[in-house]
Amino acid sequence: MKQHTIRTVYAVHHSHTDIGYTDLQEHVIDLQVDYIRTALRLMQDPAHADFRWNCETLYCVEQFFKAATPEEQQQFLTLAAQGRLGLSANYLNFTDLLDCGIFARRLAAWRERFAQAGIALNTAMCADINGISMGQRDAMLDNGIEFLYTNIHCHHGMYPLYQNQNAYFWENAAGHRLLVWNGEHYNLGNVLGLRPNHIPNFMTQDRLGSGPAPQDDVEALAQNLDNYLTECEENGYPYDFILASVSGVFSDNAPPEPLILQTIQGYNQKYGDTVQVRMVSLQELYAAIAPKLRDAPVFHGDLNDWWANGVGSTPYAVKHYRDACRSYELARRLDPDLEAHDPALAREAEDNLLLYAEHTWGHSASITNPYESMVVDLDMRKNGYASRAHEAAARMLGRIARDQGDCLRYYATEGTIQVHNPTGLTGPRAVEFYVETLPAGLPDAVIRTEDGRELRCQVSPHPRGRRISFVDTFAPGEVKRYTYYKKEAEETRLNTRHCYVGAERIRDIVNAFDPVTYRLPYEFENQFFRLEYQVGKGLCRLYDKRSGRDLLPKEGVPFFTPVYECTPVRPGITDVYEERRLLGRNIRGQHAKQYPAVLEEVVCEERGPVFTILRLRGSMTGSMHCDVVLKLYEDLPRIDLRLELGKTLSTDIESVYLPLTLDLPDHQLWLRKGGREAMRPGVDQLPGTNMEYSMSDDGLAWVGEGGGVLLAAMDTPLYYFGELRHHPIRLCERAAEDNHRPVWSWLMNNTWETNFKLDLSGFAEYRYTLHLTEETDPERALDALHEQMFAPVVRILG
Repeated sequence: MKQHTIRTVYAVHHSHTDIGYTDLQEHVIDLQVDYIRTALRLMQDPAHADFRWNCETLYCVEQFFKAATPEEQQQFLTLAAQGRLGLSANYLNFTDLLDCGIFARRLAAWRERFAQAGIALNTAMCADINGISMGQRDAMLDNGIEFLYTNIHCHHGMYPLYQNQNAYFWENAAGHRLLVWNGEHYNLGNVLGLRPNHIPNFMTQDRLGSGPAPQDDVEALAQNLDNYLTECEENGYPYDFILASVSGVFSDNAPPEPLILQTIQGYNQKYGDTVQVRMVSLQELYAAIAPKLRDAPVFHGDLNDWWANGVGSTPYAVKHYRDACRSYELARRLDPDLEAHDPALAREAEDNLLLYAEHTWGHSASITNPYESMVVDLDMRKNGYASRAHEAAARMLGRIARDQGDCLRYYATEGTIQVHNPTGLTGPRAVEFYVETLPAGLPDAVIRTEDGRELRCQVSPHPRGRRISFVDTFAPGEVKRYTYYKKEAEETRLNTRHCYVGAERIRDIVNAFDPVTYRLPYEFENQFFRLEYQVGKGLCRLYDKRSGRDLLPKEGVPFFTPVYECTPVRPGITDVYEERRLLGRNIRGQHAKQYPAVLEEVVCEERGPVFTILRLRGSMTGSMHCDVVLKLYEDLPRIDLRLELGKTLSTDIESVYLPLTLDLPDHQLWLRKGGREAMRPGVDQLPGTNMEYSMSDDGLAWVGEGGGVLLAAMDTPLYYFGELRHHPIRLCERAAEDNHRPVWSWLMNNTWETNFKLDLSGFAEYRYTLHLTEETDPERALDALHEQMFAPVVRILG
């Protein structure tokens, strides 16, 4: 083996944690607990004194402590305190669905538990996943984490900074820094032969070639290391050490393997004077390399996730999950002592929210073998996490409602309601509640304030009876009471002295007596907006009367017109797996086609003193129902937009988008992930990261001088930026113009060839709200956007 400037290879032995993928979720959890027990037994043996095991996720540690005896728990803590057992503050390998507040609380609890045992939890590692939100980063920084070791898998993704195996400081807005090692794939050590491999796979062939390899394990490791270190040094690698993660087998959820230590010892005996391999814990690794990385560059921005598109493969469960998140946050707002009053339910909600936010999704054969029972079982189990979180949050809200006087009976056509503004917003808010009665039981209603004022209200159909809506002004956290009672509907008669309606009762004549109805098939106007739409074209104009500008671009698919995209599988050329593999980092094939929905009819479903509802009936390839519903308020600068979609089944590569681009060239587009820093997609990201698409906690904010526009998304967290076409992939260069690309809500997709779901079929509504805002500060605008996710809470009092 030749001389190298790299003198030490640090081997990090771990099991990549996938809750699912290889087997049922609970079986995987049992395996991971058993792996920790196995590692403890190995490290008690003097013959394995140099063996190291790293717990990649705190969740597996948590499950171990639930099952372990007191003696096993003490063994764990002793080995961790000695630095032989590696600890990672990465609770699970998450998507950006993660509620970072829950993550921070869970991390704080474990940090305190380890501190009591004399252990400083200051390291973390993550494997496989392609991104971590700034909110997740800040939760780690807030809890004393100093070092993060990443192992990004470049399958339909890529590491940041244009090159891996390097270091950087990731700095947040407060100036706190996390040292990050931007590592290689989490099975690099397996490729190199730290764990001998006698069966080639795609990674060994890509990195080592397909030529004959030495049969001796030590010689194979020496040859592979020699070639790999040479490649790194020829490409300007600057350090005298390098890192390689290794698993017990070339797979996820792999066990501890003492053969790794034996191979390393055999190599060091023969070649250790040239390049030494050391098996290390994360704590030992950080202590060894941190002094050599003090001059690492400093970067700001988001480590945007290439695998964010996975949430689009299960749009119905994600919708359910997001509602569970809001319900749980609402419960915490309504009851600050939630953990004291509902400790079991609070824990159940948090556990299941964390598990659903984990990145694995389904079985590795979800696309190729969708009929397999294991595939179906993993999908149902994953959905169950969202459902159990939703149930726990709903039960807490039910308990809170009872505590706050809700009678839990909604039959009375008169009574008293209590309305609580659970947000920090000041100003007018829409309030609604329902009464379980037939229309004749409540044809109309009166709403009175405590001081006797009568408010305009509107009574509408509801699946369980009648919905009553009104608007009033609230201070942050304010609670008000109102009385409501039945009002007989006023008799309406045609005025035969005005030329506005014919004998068939159709109001289609231009007139001054009823200047609204005849325009509704073509346009609608209130004090804030003027909308124009046309059958065959869709929305043609969205005029902001406040700023005096049309918000809609002059070209492209009309705003909020759904688009179905399909890349057909080509029989004889590809199959469901191969067609998806060929995408690379594109999300469509070169032969993809787009099919925008066609507006076929406009119907005014409801018009009253509080709001007007317009239904834009349409049709779209790939669906059996495709209607857009608009709700415009008389006294609120807001439009509620809703897509009703009935999606059909296909094995082709599919996506559904909603165009959201607004013609605001002097504004910047902002979003937030993890509830922390505001970021501009395409700009406030680490160099070399994904800027094709991104998730957002709440939606989008266009902010500029004089205010802007907030677009809240209740059900769909994923956004795509750019034209709908196959193209060479540009990595983020943080150029200002990349913040002004077309933007789409990416409702659903089945682009992945392994563990994301194939079947997109089903029925659901996807809800959005467009608000005009006077806010010019992006952080405050995103705060307001988040607050808009919570409607006033209504209690019907007994």
